[in-house]
Order: sequence, then C-alpha cells, then structure tokens
Amino acid sequence: MTTADLVFHNGVVHPIDPALSATDALAVRDDRIVALGDDAVALKGAHTELIDLAGGALLPGFQDAHIHAVAGGLQRLGCNLEDVHSLDDYRSLIAAHAQQHPDDEWLAGAGWYGDVFEGGYPHRKELDQIAPGRAMVIVSHDAHGAWASSEALRRAGINRHTPDPDGGRIVRDAAGEPTGMLIESAADLVTEFLPEPDEAQLTAALLEAQRYLHGLGITAWQDAAVGAALAIPDTFETYRTAAATGRLTARVTGALWWDRVAGMDQVDFLRERRAAACTGNFRATAVKIMQDGVCENLTAAVFQAYQGHEHEHGLSFIEPDELATIVRRLDAERFDLHLHAVGDRAVHECLDATASRDGAAGGPAAWDPRHQIAHIDLIRRDDVMRMRELGVIANLQPLWAREDRVLVETKLPYLSEDQQGRHFAFRSLHGAGVRIALGSDWPVSSPDPLWGIHTAVNRTAPAGDPHAHDDHAQHVPLLASESIDLATALHGYTQGAAYANRLDDCTGTLRPGSLADLVLLDQDPYAVPSAQLGSLKVRATLVGGQVVHDAM
Repeated sequence: MTTADLVFHNGVVHPIDPALSATDALAVRDDRIVALGDDAVALKGAHTELIDLAGGALLPGFQDAHIHAVAGGLQRLGCNLEDVHSLDDYRSLIAAHAQQHPDDEWLAGAGWYGDVFEGGYPHRKELDQIAPGRAMVIVSHDAHGAWASSEALRRAGINRHTPDPDGGRIVRDAAGEPTGMLIESAADLVTEFLPEPDEAQLTAALLEAQRYLHGLGITAWQDAAVGAALAIPDTFETYRTAAATGRLTARVTGALWWDRVAGMDQVDFLRERRAAACTGNFRATAVKIMQDGVCENLTAAVFQAYQGHEHEHGLSFIEPDELATIVRRLDAERFDLHLHAVGDRAVHECLDATASRDGAAGGPAAWDPRHQIAHIDLIRRDDVMRMRELGVIANLQPLWAREDRVLVETKLPYLSEDQQGRHFAFRSLHGAGVRIALGSDWPVSSPDPLWGIHTAVNRTAPAGDPHAHDDHAQHVPLLASESIDLATALHGYTQGAAYANRLDDCTGTLRPGSLADLVLLDQDPYAVPSAQLGSLKVRATLVGGQVVHDAM
C-alpha cells in the first residue's frame, strides 16, 4: 500500500462538502488529498510527516473572489495608509514617505478613509503643509477618489476653469477653486502623470501581496481588473511571467479589464490574452465591466435619488442597451462576466443585460457561465429572485456590512430609510438560492477572510480592525436580519469562491482527489462564540501540498 506524504491529525477537519461530515484526519500524497478520517490515519508510513492540528481546524484554503492583489502589494511597498485610521497618523506616514524620497518628482500613496476628514473629503492644503511644493497624489482606500496637492493640480493643469470629465467630478470650494479632491475619472487627470512602476516593481508587488495573502490562509483569488485600469498598471504579463517561472504559488483567475472607450474593438485582444494565459497557476477566463461607482460620492447608480440630493441618481458608466450588447458578445465568446454594480439601478441594468444573452433561459446556446455581480450594496427585492433565476453569482464583500464610522458618516446619510433596509442583503440573497462568493476588494478593505467571516455572521466589526475601533461598530449590527450563518460564510470563502473563480473542479472542498490547498486554524470556528471569529489565527497555509506560510 502506498503511504501518504502528510497526515494531519489531532483536530477537526471540515471538508466544506455537503456529502462529507467533519472528521479528525486528512492525508496528502504529492499535491492531492488521498483520504479522510480513519482511512487517512491508515496511510501513515515510515516517511510520512505527521502534522499536529493541536486541537485546531483544517479547512480548504480560502479563496478571494474579488481582489486587486498587485495594487495591494504596491500599496504595501509604498506610502501605505491601510493600517491606520486617523489624520495624525496619515500626516506622520505621508511626512515620513516624503522625507524618505526627497528626489522623487511625484509622491504617491493610497489608503485614506473619508470619515477622517471634516466633510468627508480631504483638502490639498493638508498635503501642502506636510510637504510644501511637492507634487503628491494619495488615492482613497476604495480607489474611487484621489487627494492631490496644489503642486500636483498645477502640473496636471487643473484649475477653476477645468471642466469635470465624463464619469468624474472635480470637487471645488465655494469660490470655485479645486480642493484637491478628485472623484472617479477626475482622478485620472492627475494619476496619468505618475511614473508607472516597471516590471520589476510590479513583480515585487505581486510577490509581496502573495506572501501577505498566504499568511491569511488565501490560496487562490480572482484579480478583478487585469489591464490598465483604476490607476492600476496592466499586470497581465506580471502574472503570466510569475506563473511561467513558478513564482506564482497562488492559483489566480484574471478578470480582464473592459475599456469602455475601446468598445467592441477590444474583443479580439481579450481573446488573445485568454489564450496566452494558460501557464502554471494563472488563467484569464473572465472580463471585468464597471457599471457604476460608489454611494459615498453619489456615483453608484440608484433608482431613488440620494437623500438630500434630489436630482442625483448616480452614474451608469455604460448605457443599458450598450451593456446588453457587450454582455451578449462576451457571453458568446464564452467569457465569464464580472460586473461591478453597487447601486440597485446598476444591479438591475446588469441583470437585464445578463437576461438578454443567448441561452439565458437554458436554451440551446446555454453553456456553463460563471457570470457574477460584484458588491451589490443595494438591490431591489424583486431583483433578488431574478439573480437566482438567471444563475448570476452574488460576489459580496462582507467586511463592508457593518456600522463603522465610514458607513455611518459618509454613506448612510445619503440613503433613504427604504434603501437602508436593503443594504448588503446577504441573507435575502442566500435564502433565495443565489450562489454566494465572498471577497475583499483589497486594498479597498482588509483581505483577511476571518475578519470577513466574522462580519458576515455578526454584521459587526472584528476587534482587531483599525478602521472600526469604536464600540458602536463592534457591537451594533448593521441589519442583523441580513446576517448569514457560519457554514454559509465558510462556504462563500471556499467552495463558493472556487466556483466563481472557475476552480471548483479541484479546489474549494476537502475530498479525495482534490488539490491539497489547505488552511490550518488555531481553533475550530464552530467551537468559539461568534463574537470571537475575527480573532482566529492562521497557523499554516498549503498549496498543492506545499507549505507557503508557516506560523506553527
């Protein structure tokens, strides 16, 4: 009898497979799971490595269904405001970065939160005081806005006479002067002047992101914008080279960026990219389409006008008829669609477009698409059932579904009582039978799946999150009736995300024959109070039976 290379024991093994019960051991040979329970123990041999779970838990490796990994890596290697949440801390980090780079023509960073600033928006004068005369641009944590210094505005030619670009807004003071806050596409007016990182820097960012994500138990992800987009450089060749050289240990699905200016002329290019992304752990089987913005800056497309702004209904970046044409074409080309829709009108438009495709009702042209709508901050109740009927995946970011200061101060004031009652409707979607895949949108918010699971279950913030240290965020739930149970949350970060990532044939569950992509936790999530889920720790992460993170 052939023995196992690894046997995990002395803990609980959660297969996350409805056909399999929790057990107490798991065996690995080469890169595959070969047995569970007593059958696994029976495969111990003289050269088998025994791994003691020490009363903890073994689960399928976590997967993130919506992330911007290289952008997150670049942020970690640059002026990174991600881990702090106060104006004083921002000032200190920005000042230190400016001092460390005295000769840089442009200074760049990312990660600020609007609630830190009076009125929700930063001002150029703050940067001017920190680093006088320097051209500086700091992108917001959600990448939907940029904070620019006066010198950055001058170099970009932005003044009181500069018109708002299509799909964006230059925030101005009472005298009409730009404040330094640039919303959506207006940020491009400045970020286009930033020096692009070279391939070596992009590779370093990818490897830093991968190291960090493996440390959180993440073994696979879907990069939600592979292409020149959202002030993120094109990372296609970065991924492809890392995969070809074996440096990409994570399994990555690329969602190729849809340039709405290029239109249908780019379809051949996207096809060529998909064909070229067949090396190692990288595939590009999806296309990412942005349909709207975010509620915080009134660019998410909504049916009911924003509270206090009776003429503001947000922006549909693509006209609905054109969106339907795009969806039909990409579906016919057998691309999975990854549609960004925050507001309920944008969600409705994406569903209409998906319903228009050939085979949407299971006709002869039907195939096995993994079309998904990402974010879904708001959804009309009748569209919940439409999602199930159309087989569209709800790609959700659970860490947003809590009453932290960002939401309470910069978003909820714009939403009516009815809109607030349909906010991050996780349980409604799950209860209607909609497939759920969970992700982070990092670096918009933390990629920690355990923090995401905590918030999905409790609808409150985990204690360790620097962006929600207040008692309200940690103890007052956001629509507790829309929470999901632990099993559903775990499924969303494993089997559900694997399905969205088109990796479900070999990952997402612990069953014999599956790839040995594993995460070891210090405690069994089913054995701790729900309020402590965010405090669980990752002890080790394995991809294909190889350790990629070890904290044991």
